[in-house]
Amino acid sequence: MPSHQPDAQAVDQVLHLFPQPVAVIGAVREGELGGLTAAWVTRVSVNPALIMVAVGHERHTWHLLETAACFSVSLLGEDQIPVGRLFGRHSRRDRDKWAEVDHILLGDGVPALAKCCARLLCEIEGRFTAGDHDCIVGRVSMAEVVDGPPALLMRGVDWIPGDDD
Repeated sequence: MPSHQPDAQAVDQVLHLFPQPVAVIGAVREGELGGLTAAWVTRVSVNPALIMVAVGHERHTWHLLETAACFSVSLLGEDQIPVGRLFGRHSRRDRDKWAEVDHILLGDGVPALAKCCARLLCEIEGRFTAGDHDCIVGRVSMAEVVDGPPALLMRGVDWIPGDDD
């Protein structure tokens, strides 16, 4: 076990090299639609098909997911950086992001992007806290390829604040 702390900047640089898909996570609670951009989305099981998404505790959508039964995952395409920025830089507390994009409702009214590479509807199977995020595990109950690949991969330069906020 190392007895010293690693260089935080070096750790951040290395972790940003991990390939990560960019997705919009959708949730609903009592008719209120929420969504956020997530790059920490991964498969965790083949049988049953399970995925996990990490959601920061400060995010409004995290509060919607606290009591939700399911969530959606809309995998963004390479041309959807503006959509990723919309859902990643703005809070539902201040802006109804779903009103600004074409979307559909899945299952019991969970929002998902109408245009995306692919989308999933997941029933929440479990969750655990990992630092400042909750890892939410969902069992895939619906999956469809929409516009297909290539998917948008997380690149730090795409998320630097700019004039388009």
